Order: sequence, then structure tokens, then C-alpha cells
Amino acid sequence: MRNRIARLLVGTSITSVALLSGCVQFVPVKDMANDKPGYLAAHFGVDSLPTSLRDKMPAAGTHKLPFKVLTVLGKVTGHVGTAGIERDFKTVLINAQDTGMVQQVYESSANGVPAAATFSLSYLNIYSLKEETANYAQTAAFIPFVAHDADNGEFAFNAPQEDETYTTTFKFGTTVQIVNFRPLTWTCHASRYYPASQFNAALTGKAIDLDCEQTKDGIVQNKTRRTYLTEYGIGLTRSVATTAGKLDWSYSGFDKDGLQTLTPHGQAAIEKPI
Repeated sequence: MRNRIARLLVGTSITSVALLSGCVQFVPVKDMANDKPGYLAAHFGVDSLPTSLRDKMPAAGTHKLPFKVLTVLGKVTGHVGTAGIERDFKTVLINAQDTGMVQQVYESSANGVPAAATFSLSYLNIYSLKEETANYAQTAAFIPFVAHDADNGEFAFNAPQEDETYTTTFKFGTTVQIVNFRPLTWTCHASRYYPASQFNAALTGKAIDLDCEQTKDGIVQNKTRRTYLTEYGIGLTRSVATTAGKLDWSYSGFDKDGLQTLTPHGQAAIEKPI
């Protein structure tokens, strides 16, 4: 149950790959937790992706994002099975060389106590391409899962277009796997742009929702809604639903490159760095 909760709480796009075949190795959780920024930098850079996938990405400097470091606070609520879930989270997103890629540390807390951290590398925080979770109650984490290739570059858009559907099949495996990759297909439909203040009163610019389905062998694995924000040039997870449960994300604070955005209640959004 704990592992299912951890995978759902991430809210990223490889929540269903924990059953992938291949070599299984373990990384000490303490090594990941003691230096989260260092672990992220060492293992989740753009160069850590397989060349076959990296070649489909925008080159460095060609997809500029309007931040260097974006920190977001919020809450996750919902259920996994019959268990109700309520977690606070802090996520730190780092612009990876203006490629449209984003490095991320997502840390969830229960009753004020940090419970788990997920390290990831994604495109626009919409398509997660590499991911590893450290559950603080355990001594070791599974080796990361990574996309080894994609059947097209359709996912690498500058920004979602209204009423457009994007479909890409990624081949996932562990970072040491060399054969028997699992194809997972993402189909995302973009709605229409609306004022981002409707998403969160603290935001400016526009927002657009992407409703996505991940399928494996034609069977839906999860349904995810993300909202792309023009103010930050990335998407934020709104909800994830699987056969195991459903979770919803709400957002209370934003810090872009050290500039804090106040919540509607007038309190600082960010208290301290990761």
C-alpha cells in the first residue's frame, strides 16, 4: 500500500511502470535524502537520458523557460483503495539548460514529517522521462525508470495549442535495462486557454488544461490532468486517477528565482529552500 501511495503522490507520467521487467538494483535512501540537490544534479541531468531520446529534444538554449528555479507548495488529497490521503508537498523545479526539460525534487509530508522524495527529469513537467522515488521509511530505493526512446517528437512542443491532441509512445525500462522495454502511450488533449487566475488567484498569464491517458497494450493505466501555465512555461499536475485510487493537487504558493508570491491570505509562499 505504501508504495502505491508513493507512486500516485508523485503525479508524474510513469506511475504505472513499477512492474517493468529487467534488472532490479537498489540505491540507499539516505544517500538520496542527505543531499537532494546534489543527487538530482548528478543523476537527472539532460545528459542522463539515452541518446536515442535526447536526440529528439530541443537543443540547449532553443526552448527558453522563464525561470531558473521554481519552488511550489501545495496539498494532495484523495484516496488509494479505502485509505484517505492528505499530504503537503514542496516541489523544486530547475530549468535544465533551456531545453524545455525540467529537473525536479518533489517531497511529500504527512503531519509535518517528510515522508518521501521523488527525483525526476521531464519535458515541461508534462511528460516524465526519468524518475526515482525515495521512501524515507525504507532503506533502499529501486533503480530509476527511464524512457529509452519515443516513436516521435510530437511531445516536444513549445506550448500546447488549443483543441490539439498529442500522442507519443515511449519505451520505458530501468536505467540498466537494454532489452524488453515496455511501450507506454500518452495521448493528451489540450482544451482552450483561460486566465491563470482561475487556476490560482496568485497567478498571471494564461492557463490551458491537458487531459491525458496513459495506455499499455491498449489498456488505460491512468488518467491525468495537468494545467500548463504561460507564466512559468510548464505544466502542474491537477489530478491522477488509476484503478488504485484518485488524488487531486491544490497549490498555495510559488517562488520564482527567489521572488515570493503571496498567498491570498497574505502569508509568504515559501519558507525555506529544499
